[in-house]
Amino acid sequence: MTWPGHMGFHLGEFHVDFGAVLLVSGVATAALCALGLAAYRRRGSRAYLLVALALGALVARPLLAGLSMVGAISPTSHHTLEHAADALVVALVLGAVYYSRQVEKRLDNRDT
Repeated sequence: MTWPGHMGFHLGEFHVDFGAVLLVSGVATAALCALGLAAYRRRGSRAYLLVALALGALVARPLLAGLSMVGAISPTSHHTLEHAADALVVALVLGAVYYSRQVEKRLDNRDT
């Protein structure tokens, strides 16, 4: 599908420009996830694990978009799954913050 002002290269129904953006996004989020896993491996705390899992959930977004673009999943499923991935990221980050605050409170109470 093309519209006025749209620039890009297409191979049939495949949008090469959008595919390139998804590829870069996927590689960048995978690298960020790898860094999060390395930080978890180094620190070993539950908060770092939750953040690493949240970064892993971010990797799902470009994967879902790519699957939708090639027709492997429907637009409705893509939309629902992306919202589920967003909710998972939020839940994991909130869990990491909550856990960190609880540990910090326990450490403060132990010091007094």
